[in-house]
Amino acid sequence: MEPFVILHHYLEAKRNFSAWGDRVALEVWQERMVRRHLHWIAARSACVSQRCRSFGLEAWRDWPVTDKAGMMAEFDSWNTVRIRLEEALAFAERAEQTRDFSGTLRGLTVGLSSGTTGSRGMFLASAAERRRWAGVLLARVLRGTLLSHRHRAALFLRADSPLYHTIGSRRLRFAFFDLFKPLQEHWPRLREFSPTVLAAPPSVLAELAASPHARNLLQPPAILLSVADVLETTVREEIERGFGTGLGQIYQATEGFLAATCPHGRLHWNEDVVVVQKEWVDAERTRYMPILTDFRRRVQPVIRYRLDDVIVRGDDSPCACGSLFESFQAIEGRHDDLLRLPRSEGGGEVVIYPDFVRRAVILSVPTGTDYAVTQVSADEWEVSCSPPCSLDGVRNQIEEFCRLQGAVPPRITGVEWAPPPLHAKRRRIRRQRLP
Repeated sequence: MEPFVILHHYLEAKRNFSAWGDRVALEVWQERMVRRHLHWIAARSACVSQRCRSFGLEAWRDWPVTDKAGMMAEFDSWNTVRIRLEEALAFAERAEQTRDFSGTLRGLTVGLSSGTTGSRGMFLASAAERRRWAGVLLARVLRGTLLSHRHRAALFLRADSPLYHTIGSRRLRFAFFDLFKPLQEHWPRLREFSPTVLAAPPSVLAELAASPHARNLLQPPAILLSVADVLETTVREEIERGFGTGLGQIYQATEGFLAATCPHGRLHWNEDVVVVQKEWVDAERTRYMPILTDFRRRVQPVIRYRLDDVIVRGDDSPCACGSLFESFQAIEGRHDDLLRLPRSEGGGEVVIYPDFVRRAVILSVPTGTDYAVTQVSADEWEVSCSPPCSLDGVRNQIEEFCRLQGAVPPRITGVEWAPPPLHAKRRRIRRQRLP
């Protein structure tokens, strides 16, 4: 029965990608879906019920915003299945320690986020939600039709999940490759599995693309997907050059399957699942933090939930793929990692976006150099490179850029390169928590 339910969601998601005649029709449908969803949730979640009473269901777009910390603080009264945070945490942490992710808690998938910003998020998903997730994912990622192709998907991830095995069948097989193990340990199994779909963080894909041995094990995958981390332009080019095929992207977070690359290379929000509001982070409205309302998730509602990611606004022109779902240019990084410098005149500070820092480094170091930039104080950045190289060019580029932005240039200090483990999220540009 389960494969037929997934197939139903797959066909529905395929149809939804271009189902509406215009944006107005899509937004009217979203509003109807959200209100119906909130009626159901309010009867089962104390937190959502309180918001309905205090602010009115029809005014849901103006409800207070929550985030990871808020969700975790109200976890017990937010979810609709009366699972306590302590119980869910104990279950998820036991799975992390044993590296056995096959179990469920009262029939629910339980997982932890990676804790990139210092606090870990928790997610719950029912069997019905897993099946819908699977159908939408297949519709947005696989080329052609599900019935006409057989695929073997290799997932290089920090943690496995029953979510990924929901969609296993004769036509689609999944294999989990644990990033806590050295890549070399995976070679024999990777050769035997011979994936047609390869999904991994960009740092892992780049290492595989640069390894002649790994490329000999892998026939060029039909579908190559970047997941979990920020995908930089130069890294994308390295991966595509190494594998000889285009690279797609999946935006998957604790909060759900949010976006994916269409056949024409644009990242589209999954607006048949989630409403995306914008909290602009710059006066020019080129970047925003998304505020999500998922009108499909019932066990752990996602309502007016603000992600810490900074999204670069995309081209407003229609996409050649035919979808009305809004597209965006890139996931730039965490809001917490925007660098800040004193303004050179008039007081205050200037925000420096990670993309500008990446460009300054890439233009100044030899091709193929790995790097990290960390703001350690209000006026100092630490820079490390592998292999080591002169930072004079980096200093000059940053000083020139800061002058144009009206910011006081930071002091650039070279530090020893510390290679990040494969299982950790890559944060090449980051800001330490400053007093």
